[in-house]
Amino acid sequence: MITFKGWAQDLMLSLFKREATYNAGVTMSSTNACLMRGYEVSVDWDDEVVTDKGEITGSEFGTDQELNTQRVKITYKEPRAKPNTLAGLGALVLGSITTTQDGALTAYRHRITPVAAGSELRSIQAEHRAGGVQYAYRGIKGNTLKIAGEAGGYASVEAELIGSGTRTSSATSFVSAISESWLRLAICRVWLETGTAISISPTLTQEAQNISTGTPVDLRVRLKSFEWTYNNNIDAQLGFGGTGVAQDLDYGRRSVDLKFSLLFAGATELTYFLEQRPVAIEFDLAGATIATGGTLRFGFQLIVPRFKIKKAPLPVGGVGDILSCDFECDVQSDGTNPVSILEAYNARSGYILA
Repeated sequence: MITFKGWAQDLMLSLFKREATYNAGVTMSSTNACLMRGYEVSVDWDDEVVTDKGEITGSEFGTDQELNTQRVKITYKEPRAKPNTLAGLGALVLGSITTTQDGALTAYRHRITPVAAGSELRSIQAEHRAGGVQYAYRGIKGNTLKIAGEAGGYASVEAELIGSGTRTSSATSFVSAISESWLRLAICRVWLETGTAISISPTLTQEAQNISTGTPVDLRVRLKSFEWTYNNNIDAQLGFGGTGVAQDLDYGRRSVDLKFSLLFAGATELTYFLEQRPVAIEFDLAGATIATGGTLRFGFQLIVPRFKIKKAPLPVGGVGDILSCDFECDVQSDGTNPVSILEAYNARSGYILA
């Protein structure tokens, strides 16, 4: 008997090219798509299967069954994230991306923010091969994006991708992966600011704080872990005449969730909770210079311009522990900036292009 191994899988996403119209597909070439590496993936066909078991048929048992609607969900995770993945999935999920070049060098800044309310999310194509079976999935939109990490480790990225349900057996050759280093949290800076001192720089600078008119609190030593999640709450638009697949995917009321843990250092943050002060936080990971002679460095910046602490960050820990405190945050709009700003830096010139 021939057995198929779990490591023998391939996944490519057209992160560089979007569908011209929803569910039209994308040519999976090296110009449009990239091969993913170092990931965990789950591909689920959550189809709706209809039977007649709830109706009177004259039979004790069911007599018929058919496939009514097709659904595809891809859950993707990189335990050690890379800038290309962060930029591509970030642009797909949040929806708005602006790319600027570092002079004439092969180095780029990708500013990613939530698409304006009422504007549509873009869609891509995915191809997955496992167990000798390869399928192309069209009409893929990004539902959720999570960036997380723990002290001493790496930033991880996780995304839930939802397709129209269209799937076709494929023999397309897989393109090459982009070679990049992992995003190591040992080189990540973290700042926190509160109240009227919060000020978000219109142009972010790597290796410098971008959230304060003064001197924000440096959290590098105290930060134990963090988790930021963006959710589009996507709903399938089935309509009529769609032959059993979604004719579009639209977001609902979007949400952002932020959690982090710090080593306990007194009642300062508890005061933030009691006084319900607005708080801003910035994560800034800058690695090696992308291009010789340039200023941009491989990495990312993540800024949440306004949140309030929604549960008292009291000290916790056992007899032999160093006390810590956990933060659960209500991410809000400050009326000026996007609710979250993600910037990714690498040598790729653009994502989700027309």
